[in-house]
Amino acid sequence: MAKTRTRYVCSNCGWQGPRMMGRCPNCSEFGTIDPEVVEARSPSKAKNQRAPIGASRAKPQKLGDVDIKEEARLYVPIEEFSRVLGGGLVPGSISLIGGEPGIGKCLTGDTRIFNPITGDYLTIKEFIGKNQHVLSVDDRHFCLAPDKVVQFHERGNKAIIEITTRLGNRLRCTPDHPVLTQQGWQAIGDLEIGSRLASPRALPYFGADSLAKEEIKLIAYMLGDGSAHSQISITNMQAETAEDAQEIADYFNMSLRIYRKKNNRAKQYRFVNLERPEARAEFHQALLKAKEKANISWSKWADLAGVSKKMIYHWNKGKGIPSREELQCLADAVNISVSELAPDARDKGDLVTPIARYLENVGLRYATAIDKAVPQCIFRLPCEDMALFLKILFSCDGSVFVSNGTLAGISYSTISRQLAEDVKHLLLRFGFVPRIRTKHQIVNEEPYIAYELQLLGTPTVQRFLNEIGIYGRDKAKAKIASLPIPERPSSQWDTIPTGKEFYEHVQQVAGTSNFAEIARQIGTVFKNRRHERPLTRYLVEKIATAYPHDEQLNALAFGDVYWDEIVSIEPAGEEEVYDLTIANHPNFVANGLIVHNSTLLLDVAAQLANEHGNVLYVSGEESSRQIKMRADRLGIKADNLYLLTETNLGNIFEEVNNLDPVLLIIDSIQTTYTDELDSSPGLVSQVREVATRLQGLAKSNGVTTFIIGHVTKEGNIAGPRVLEHIVDTVMYLEGEQFQSFRLLRSIKNRFGATSEVGVFEMVGSGMVEVPNPSEAFLAERVVNASGSAIAVTLEGTRPLLVEVQSLSNPTAFGNPRRTTNGVDYNRLLLISAVLSKRVGMRLFDQDIFVNVVGGLKIDEPASDLATAIAIASSYYDKPVPADTAFIGEIGLSGEVRTVNQLSLRLNEASKIGFRKVVIPKMRRKIEDIPPNLELIQVRNIAEALTKILPKD
Repeated sequence: MAKTRTRYVCSNCGWQGPRMMGRCPNCSEFGTIDPEVVEARSPSKAKNQRAPIGASRAKPQKLGDVDIKEEARLYVPIEEFSRVLGGGLVPGSISLIGGEPGIGKCLTGDTRIFNPITGDYLTIKEFIGKNQHVLSVDDRHFCLAPDKVVQFHERGNKAIIEITTRLGNRLRCTPDHPVLTQQGWQAIGDLEIGSRLASPRALPYFGADSLAKEEIKLIAYMLGDGSAHSQISITNMQAETAEDAQEIADYFNMSLRIYRKKNNRAKQYRFVNLERPEARAEFHQALLKAKEKANISWSKWADLAGVSKKMIYHWNKGKGIPSREELQCLADAVNISVSELAPDARDKGDLVTPIARYLENVGLRYATAIDKAVPQCIFRLPCEDMALFLKILFSCDGSVFVSNGTLAGISYSTISRQLAEDVKHLLLRFGFVPRIRTKHQIVNEEPYIAYELQLLGTPTVQRFLNEIGIYGRDKAKAKIASLPIPERPSSQWDTIPTGKEFYEHVQQVAGTSNFAEIARQIGTVFKNRRHERPLTRYLVEKIATAYPHDEQLNALAFGDVYWDEIVSIEPAGEEEVYDLTIANHPNFVANGLIVHNSTLLLDVAAQLANEHGNVLYVSGEESSRQIKMRADRLGIKADNLYLLTETNLGNIFEEVNNLDPVLLIIDSIQTTYTDELDSSPGLVSQVREVATRLQGLAKSNGVTTFIIGHVTKEGNIAGPRVLEHIVDTVMYLEGEQFQSFRLLRSIKNRFGATSEVGVFEMVGSGMVEVPNPSEAFLAERVVNASGSAIAVTLEGTRPLLVEVQSLSNPTAFGNPRRTTNGVDYNRLLLISAVLSKRVGMRLFDQDIFVNVVGGLKIDEPASDLATAIAIASSYYDKPVPADTAFIGEIGLSGEVRTVNQLSLRLNEASKIGFRKVVIPKMRRKIEDIPPNLELIQVRNIAEALTKILPKD
């Protein structure tokens, strides 16, 4: 096995060192040093190491001999994208794009995720920094399989919604998080009540961490009929409980007291320590013998052992008992064995009994009924042990019944929502799909909510009784055992959504046969019904069996997916949200539903493939089928666009050499790795090395390359900051999740202007460019409303007109609030102070809210004047003239200062239809003033307010 060593790498600048440091010695950033385990190569091995993949040996050339004819830019038909790049793609360039069109598709931190390898059922926050696995679905065959988590993402605070399904599954996530529907992956916020979602039919995976059967029974009884407060007891009427209680007592060296309940067949089994006084007396004698043997005083013994003198006198009188650690210290102090201090007597005499200590360790001591939950150790049990746990649990709070003489059922009831969801998950391990019903009642004049799990149907209940079982209920069990198995399963629950496409597909598979002939072939009734009606799984299985070679029918019939139904969709405020990147299939099972985990570049790839030749789109996060589904939805077609699902850099380079594309897209850099480094994908060393080798490929082969990078919750591209230094162009896709506009912003460009912005809009068919952003930002502007002003700002070389809104309102609290969205917070404080000091506006008792419409973030000072005017307009409750725009920076003395590119801004304002623009007082004549545009020049903010918002 290769030797390894640990090095410490700065995630900000890429510095490496042998020791952990709080501050990076290179970039001086705190908290950016992370450990990284790498293979330790010998000097001889390193000397003979081959050149990195993609590298080529360069030869010196005379400056005059360098041929630049082939360096003409590749035309990109998407004008907004071309603008950001500086006029087109430079052959051999390498660009980094951070962000996603589906910004913020994340889950709340309390979302539970199943690890099929260990059996753990953890919250998504508990996946941080751990080598975790999940269950993901192959959405072509609807088969679930374990998959590895390669990246954890913290996305910050986002607005979320909560959905509830017919089975009782709950999911809390951002509205644009995709879920699997019959029509493919769809944003959950686009769905309606009644929509069908994919959930697992079974989770047939168990752990390997066994527990003693007495421990399993104790946990189950404490979750059911047990009490773990001042007394540890079980209250139950089943005869088998007496034997279980005695086994538990013997296992924990406890005594069992049995109390009969008045007017009730139930008995209380209380676990007590009757031997405590005798045990403490026995320990007292052992303590005296040890003291005499060591010939030492109590005070000296206490000093040597490091324990309290008061406590050792207390133990000597038999009024208490030391802890196990204190017992060891007492023995070590006088050089004797712990066995000479009667450790068994110490355990029996302890104030905390062994059974109470065990319940503390598993989190059930003092748990109230409404807060009970299944401990994590139960989720890791093997199959047989988990069946025993469920048997005891259902024996306490479950019931078995036969309704109307024919319908068998089994149920479990609790007032803990968490416990109900945990038990539902455990039943899925055995292939049972229960439903959670919420029951609202009034008990003792107080509202009371219970959660009931139901399993219905004779075959299901008979299998439950055979595989898991339940104590008592002999009459009901005998009745169920005698019930005949129906020829056809119930059609009320397990149904499969259909549609026009389903019936057309069946007709296509059947060829010339009509539906009557299909029905005869499958041996049951099958008609071309209304397309919106679902079919029973039984019927779809019959059809699939008749046509065994059809992949789609077999996936629907025999796949691992149960089609659940949405019953409610509610907004749920804002919370911290998280997401995972999965190795092979970009989805995973979360809270009992299957959820998904770059549309702009796909469109660019198709356009370039049609214009210039072969394009290779490499995805490490989505399958080729998923990308094709998205392309079909967007109407993207290109014969020269090739898709490759791969994360190994060596394999990617091999395909690049075979295909010789003009454009290579890597989605994403965090999932791509080279096997020449002994580290996981996404780590600093892998990201840096992969980017370096892609740069070598781009420069030597002339392959224009785009790299997609994950974005952290702070809005930066994940990975070392040196990643941005390697590439030629760095772009970010920005935008609020509830705004339709997305901004593609260039922050570095070796071949064009930086801070250039392209504007796109999210529509049903994907992202489309916005040729006139100013007009789009002002489309929904309300004319003659107070608190609104138009700023003419500049993004890169592009002037934009945006609406700045403000609301000023008397504060209801001690300190007035200042809240901004799209405007720098410190800039708002400066403007508010200037208005108070230089204009005399009484803002010290006013809450001020400022918002830039459309989700745009403006940070240039030229928008100061519009912000100040909007605040004053709201304060005085006077509207700003609708045909007036504002340009100018505000200084601390209240002066309005000049800005650059004034003519460019004025032309944009005139083009949109504005007739007046308020600008700073100019010292020289302004050239190229658009016709029909009146300029109002002001020296300071007070003069601007006098001209725009005159007093009555």
